[in-house]
Amino acid sequence: MNTKSLLFATLLLALASGRPAFCTEAPLAAFNDNAAANAKEDALYSEGTRAINDARWAQAESIFTNIAQQHGARAEAALYWKAYAENKQGNPTRALETCSQLKQAYLHGTWSNECGALEIEIRGKSDAPVTPQAEQDEDLKLLALNSLMQQDESRALPVIQQILNGDKSEKLKSRALFVLAQDQSPQAQALLGQVARGERNPALQRKAIEMLAIGRGKQAADTLAAIYRESTNDEVKTAVLHTYLIIGTPDPLVEAARHETKQELVRTAVHTLGAMGATSQLLALYHDTNSSETKAEVISGLIPAGQKGADALSSIASSEQDPELRRKAIRNLGIAGGMSAAPSLVATYKKNADPETRKTVAQALFLAGDSHDLVELARAEKDPGVKQSIVQQLSLMHSKEATDYMLEILNK
Repeated sequence: MNTKSLLFATLLLALASGRPAFCTEAPLAAFNDNAAANAKEDALYSEGTRAINDARWAQAESIFTNIAQQHGARAEAALYWKAYAENKQGNPTRALETCSQLKQAYLHGTWSNECGALEIEIRGKSDAPVTPQAEQDEDLKLLALNSLMQQDESRALPVIQQILNGDKSEKLKSRALFVLAQDQSPQAQALLGQVARGERNPALQRKAIEMLAIGRGKQAADTLAAIYRESTNDEVKTAVLHTYLIIGTPDPLVEAARHETKQELVRTAVHTLGAMGATSQLLALYHDTNSSETKAEVISGLIPAGQKGADALSSIASSEQDPELRRKAIRNLGIAGGMSAAPSLVATYKKNADPETRKTVAQALFLAGDSHDLVELARAEKDPGVKQSIVQQLSLMHSKEATDYMLEILNK
């Protein structure tokens, strides 16, 4: 079949199916684009929380501003941490403006309480603390509690205990927990640890776990590991796994990925390792496990690791015998490596005569944005099915080379 016949046949197939020509890979591309964007956002969020842990306030503000502007899944949390960093830099007015922005953009969001507590902290710095029990309004209670915590911790801690154990609203309890997390004293951290272990208020446990990781960093690792071992709640376990990204500790994630029986927890552990850039641990896990599901998660988890992840994916793509896993690694290589992965992908294409592998390489080159190599491969390809697949990828690309090649086909 010559190229004109090939193009005509493709158009006929598209008309018969009721779908536009050359768009069969668009859903896959959109899915992979979203996965890559989410993974990169997670990695950037991790970098920002490490900046918070290290008191690098200006850098943290810049990172979280970037995340917020992308309007992704982490945007709401990023606005809170941006305000937090602004306040730490001595810019309370700007922090209040950022909190106002958060509340307007995410009216029913989950981070409004934290921003509310931060607003109270900013407005509550005075030399005359108010007794919390004397106030009825919740905001005033938190204002008084925060002031009391700064000036007379011994009186504030019993009040926080009463709030957390009593019948107050979840909003007030959440804000009280935030106030508690700001205090680095042994007594305050011990109380926070009790909440994180679920000893005082299970509903606040997940929030306390995150606060514990942010407030204590690597010093919280033993406590978090104990919480994970002792818990039978998957949501609590997931919360603990996420904190290892914040404190930068990969070993517990590797343990969970190796020994967990629930695949969703394995997935969380593996993807958190990827966001952390722990490629050597992921490769070791890949080669040690017999689970195809875990191997597939590792291949997905390597995307946010950047060039190191691309190198690992290239290794898997060249050695994996399972065709499904090999094709998944090839596709993800195009996402993770971008144009730098093009030579490896072209070499894989030329080394494999298998049509499905070649089609997958074409998808990966499309995801990498490499129209030049796709055109060259299309010109040389003899298999009509593979050639059609390459043309489908090129038809979705907005580049001069792709457009010129479409005209070249039409003029033959």
